[in-house]
Amino acid sequence: MNPAGGELLAHHVALLAIPALVPAVVVVGVVLYIARKDRREEREERDLIERALDTKENE
Repeated sequence: MNPAGGELLAHHVALLAIPALVPAVVVVGVVLYIARKDRREEREERDLIERALDTKENE
């Protein structure tokens, strides 16, 4: 029992937040995926340029 004499009922705030939270989590996931993919591609491009410069210097 609640000290005020009434029943303590669960709030439905969490249930109302789920529809807003799920899309936000999806958006954050997509942004992180794109950023990670972009960094990986940038690293591969940098390695390719370095290898091309190394072969030119060794010739």
